[in-house]
Amino acid sequence: MLTLDELEPGLAVTHKNTGLRYAIGDVADDEVLLTPVDSDLQDLLVPIDLFRTEFVTAERYSARGRSRGRRRGSSSAPATPTGPKVRGRIKKMVRDRGFGFIRGDDGKEVFFHRSGLGGADYDILNEGDIVDYHVSESPRGPRAENVRQTVPETAA
Repeated sequence: MLTLDELEPGLAVTHKNTGLRYAIGDVADDEVLLTPVDSDLQDLLVPIDLFRTEFVTAERYSARGRSRGRRRGSSSAPATPTGPKVRGRIKKMVRDRGFGFIRGDDGKEVFFHRSGLGGADYDILNEGDIVDYHVSESPRGPRAENVRQTVPETAA
């Protein structure tokens, strides 16, 4: 069973029963956000007790995958967003859980998570900030990736 001291963002973990591989995106007091290694899957928010019993560090689990070679989407580098680049304003930040919402200039609201941008970039963002981002589709709907704070355009 994983100890709480072992849990840190970026740690590679594997589900014991399915062999699916994830990276820890964020750890809160009562839950863990997991980002799948295979881009066809969605992020998981798992209660900490369930996570500690159902997942192991990837190095300790070899029942699947190791003899089959690398799976599609197993690169450790984050995928480059392929969706359109959009400008918007941060509507809400939920700092204790590491995510927020952006209302785009097109009027659409999208979710973003700190795992979709650099940790330092997340820490400087505030509600009301103007940001540029890429929209990508996830199983749960549109998601903002590569969120970057920007300066407002001045009227000429």
